[in-house]
Amino acid sequence: MSTAPSNVANVGMNTCGVLVHANPNRIARVAEALAGLPGVEVHETASGGRIVVTVEDTPSTLALDTLGSIHRLDGVIAAALVFHHFDQPSQDVGSRAASAA
Repeated sequence: MSTAPSNVANVGMNTCGVLVHANPNRIARVAEALAGLPGVEVHETASGGRIVVTVEDTPSTLALDTLGSIHRLDGVIAAALVFHHFDQPSQDVGSRAASAA
């Protein structure tokens, strides 16, 4: 298991869109468990046991590790990464001036 660096918030914004397939009879419990994971936001549940979530890095947990935790949740059949975006942190004015010199 990876360990998030203590400065994960300073290295950029990592956002993952994940489609979770859960046992339809357990969808409410799975959605509740998902919402309790660090960096996870449940956006939608749909018929057939589908749940749409976003996963972001947190100061203590990498999104990659959270995705692994999603796979291990009771009632989860599969979880697929369907979107990924990484925003580089913006440089402050002083850093830009120093790098331009």
